[in-house]
Amino acid sequence: MRALIVLCLTASLAHADGPRTTPFGFDHLLHARNLDVKGQPALQCTRCHVEQKGKLVGKPRHTACFGACHGAAPTAPKRGTKLAYGDRAKVCTACHAESLQGTAFSGKLAVAYPPYGLDPDFNIGFGHKQHGTIACTLCHDMRAAKSPRAVHDRCAGCHDGGSAQGHGPVMSKCIGCHPPAIGKPEPPRLAAIQDSVSATFSHTRHAARSAAGKECVTCHAAIKTTDDTQLPRPTMQGCGLSGCHDGKGAFATTSKCTRCHQQAPPRYDVYRTNNRFVHDGVHATIVADRPCGACHALGPRGDTLIADHDACTQCHADDFAKRKPEKCSACHNASEPWRHLIADRAPPDRTEFGVMIDHDKHPQDCVRCHALRTTVSQLRPPRGHASCTGDTCHAAKTGPAPTLETCGGCHRNGLAVARAAARRNAPWSVRATFDHTTHATAPDHKPLACHACHTKLSGADLVALATPAKSTCLPCHDADKSAFTLTGTNCTRCHPSARQASK
Repeated sequence: MRALIVLCLTASLAHADGPRTTPFGFDHLLHARNLDVKGQPALQCTRCHVEQKGKLVGKPRHTACFGACHGAAPTAPKRGTKLAYGDRAKVCTACHAESLQGTAFSGKLAVAYPPYGLDPDFNIGFGHKQHGTIACTLCHDMRAAKSPRAVHDRCAGCHDGGSAQGHGPVMSKCIGCHPPAIGKPEPPRLAAIQDSVSATFSHTRHAARSAAGKECVTCHAAIKTTDDTQLPRPTMQGCGLSGCHDGKGAFATTSKCTRCHQQAPPRYDVYRTNNRFVHDGVHATIVADRPCGACHALGPRGDTLIADHDACTQCHADDFAKRKPEKCSACHNASEPWRHLIADRAPPDRTEFGVMIDHDKHPQDCVRCHALRTTVSQLRPPRGHASCTGDTCHAAKTGPAPTLETCGGCHRNGLAVARAAARRNAPWSVRATFDHTTHATAPDHKPLACHACHTKLSGADLVALATPAKSTCLPCHDADKSAFTLTGTNCTRCHPSARQASK
């Protein structure tokens, strides 16, 4: 089809649009087709091109076109006379501009070289696997951006026609490496880049840092073993090798993502998960078998610090290295490595860890610990260890036992849920209806102390914490109508479970 188009253009452009000001361009594939249909053998590249030490030198002369192929060479006109291609137009205008016809001959015809105006006629068939024993730097120069080497200069050392092992086909046998640019084989090429680091990565800096950085196979070992059309890219695991980006030799691959990933690729399917991190479910076994300190460090004041990426990569290293990580958005606002990610998934309203505490050993005022009100809890202790630290209290590694780093001395996973369920389902429970806010003052409008109702706080098992006796309600819910009475038909106002039990 392309050949037909070229022939049509050759015949019609001069009439439709006037003489061309540039050559048509020599078409190797069309030329080879014409020879083939005439039953003539294909021409070697060196029939037209002169090769010296692996390089093509000079331009093909008239002798490459005329003589045995296209008849006698045209006779050069005298200076000052007009040019006319005549019946040689299809041959001459591959290199010479058609617009020269009818102009005065100055003694030299302008010609573009190479005169290839069409798509590249030849590809390059190159296999990294077959060149796997050759040093990468023989072809890939890290300084190429400043002083690029000619393409054939990289090949000439081996492709010199020598007979020793390691010497490839002679450079003059062009077709051995340059197949026609149609069909297979296609040249190796990198796959479409995702999470591009091309704007920040420097081979020169990495080569200067360590001996491993000088060895291409440190990162590109997979490329040397494949001849696929899509060459494998280095992986994040490769960057995190010991002595490299392991957090010691250089910053870790699981932190400071934007140091390398600064540009978003043209297309990227963002993954978002609707699930936040919880200690229960799939993490329950891990939490049971691993000390809390394996993930959570303690701050200088005994406050529990948020787990860093090292805690996650113990199990999810593979996900961190994915082109589309899935776990990041369980804690962060996104998952793309080129974004400045924010840990915006707040802890749940209800804690997953209940506290085992002996009130007899903590005679402080109740509101020192029970001061926080959330949407689902009343008078709960503040998050962290703020209520546990202070003079003669617990510290990170000192103070009364258990120390704050001994998390299991006070905390039990799932205890808070079990405690709430036990209180809610207890016979005659008031858990669903009682509001501490409306009971904060006595009938005389003075503050009502916690121990006015909670008279039995002894023991560490708060799941079995004694419910205030009915007698503690009498000072308010009495016959003087300070509040509704405890007798009659008012029971279900506090005890909705009694209604269910009567059914």
